[in-house]
Amino acid sequence: MYHISISHGWQTLDFGVLLIRQLPPYSVIKLDPSGPNPSMPINTDFWSLSASYDELSLVCMGDQAPTAGILDRCDDWTAFRVAGTMDFTLTGIVARISQVLADAHVGIFVVSTFDTDYILVNHNDADLAVTRWRESGIEVVEPIHQSRRLDFNELDYEIDDIAANNRDYKVWLADYPTAENILIARLVLESHEPSDMYQLRFRSTGEAIGSIGFKGEQRFHDLTAIEITYELAPSIRGKGLGTEAVGAIRQVARARGIEHLCANTHFDNAASQEILKTHNFVEASRDDQSIWWLLAL
Repeated sequence: MYHISISHGWQTLDFGVLLIRQLPPYSVIKLDPSGPNPSMPINTDFWSLSASYDELSLVCMGDQAPTAGILDRCDDWTAFRVAGTMDFTLTGIVARISQVLADAHVGIFVVSTFDTDYILVNHNDADLAVTRWRESGIEVVEPIHQSRRLDFNELDYEIDDIAANNRDYKVWLADYPTAENILIARLVLESHEPSDMYQLRFRSTGEAIGSIGFKGEQRFHDLTAIEITYELAPSIRGKGLGTEAVGAIRQVARARGIEHLCANTHFDNAASQEILKTHNFVEASRDDQSIWWLLAL
């Protein structure tokens, strides 16, 4: 995941840093050290409690902050996570990330875990931070939507590299993109129109694993439905990720005010048919090659 060059016995990170913007707003909170420790929520993306002999501090999602024992707090932080798992022998990663922002006069708050680092910046500085990081060669992906295990990112951000299967310094699964992913990217480029597709990445590692999105309109008698299409790398099929992705795209469609979705599966693609049935798609029509499925939202 990281491209390392060796120089004079030291490891320095030259390329391949991938930062993932975390969607919810975060809070940094100073708690009463003499009070009880707050209980960690059952379902949380991030919760970091630090204690010393004279201080108790918490970094958490803003809507999961405790209601008692707060001495001071600073809200509206945006968090960026270094993708993947970093070996303890790697050096200079946080230094490089933070130096870019120091040069831009952007303050940061860093929290480290066993596997990785979280870089927090004030919400008002987040867009500037992304710009400066990208200008320096640090890649940043920004999810539009999230499910339990997946980040949904704009496909157009890497569409040129997907179309050319340019894997240089990419955080991609070994079997991503598939031939279908490449074909979709090339068709989008040929159309000279932005796609309505999302690149799927593992939230835990940042690795790109496939795509999902809206393909266009289809007519079914007296109604119009928006067709969805999805494709996952072969190595991670059969793990429930397709079911999760389709469930999430339903939420995206409902938020847009879309009333009907449809999908087309090859006649012998039993796996996709089961995914659609799980999400209450019903068969609308079929021929000797494929089946059309329809869902009213």
